[in-house]
Parts: sequence; structure tokens; C-alpha cells
Amino acid sequence: MKTVFEDKEEAKFEMAPMIDMVFLLLVFFMCASHLTREQKLKLDIPIASKGVVPKERPDRWIVNITKDGTLYSGNMEVELKTLKDILKVKVEENPNQKIYLRADADTHHKEVKAVMNAMAEVGIDGFIFGVYTPGS
Repeated sequence: MKTVFEDKEEAKFEMAPMIDMVFLLLVFFMCASHLTREQKLKLDIPIASKGVVPKERPDRWIVNITKDGTLYSGNMEVELKTLKDILKVKVEENPNQKIYLRADADTHHKEVKAVMNAMAEVGIDGFIFGVYTPGS
């Protein structure tokens, strides 16, 4: 006498699609982690106990100033004149362009002031300073 289970095929578990998905996820996370590392320059930004993180920060263009005064527009090292040209183009594309200004804690104020003056010359008045707030 035959049982109900003898006529059924044995369930199979296909490994090829699973392996493909694992490799796709691996490539995705490798690329995503590389992009995340490239986004921000490592700086020791100043500490501000009353610092507030604004809600609209993600659409801001990032300008970095290292402690030796080197300027970075995004991740690209630039001179002050080149930075002005880049910012001028940004303002032409978006008249309400906002800037996220990050300077190392040991950067001389004259370097920060020069960048602020450059932003003012091209018509940018909306910028925030990057600070570290203890406890955040």
C-alpha cells in the first residue's frame, strides 16, 4: 500500500540564487562603505556645548579647512580662488545654496574668515559651522 508522501517529489533548496544574492549584497556594502568613508574629511572639529544640529543640513555643500589652512570643496583640495569659482557656480544653479563649513579646532581664524569672505563675495550668507556637541 502506498502512502501519500511516496508520490510527492522531495523538496529542493536551490543554492545558486542564494549565492548570487549574497555576492550582490557583498558588492553593494563594499561600495557603500567606500562612499561613506570618502564623504567627510577627518577633522578634529571644535567642541560647542550649546551646538544644535539643523534639520536641513543634508542639502548643504561641505567646505572643509584643515589645521594647516588647506581648503577642500567637498572632497577635492582647492585654492581659495577655485573655491570662489565653485561656489559661484553653485549659487547660479541654486540661489539659496547653503554651506556646511567644517574647520579643524586648530585652524587659525584668518583661514576661516577668508572662506567666509569668499562666500559673501559670491552671495552665500546661509552657512553653518561644524561643531562637536558632547553627548551627541
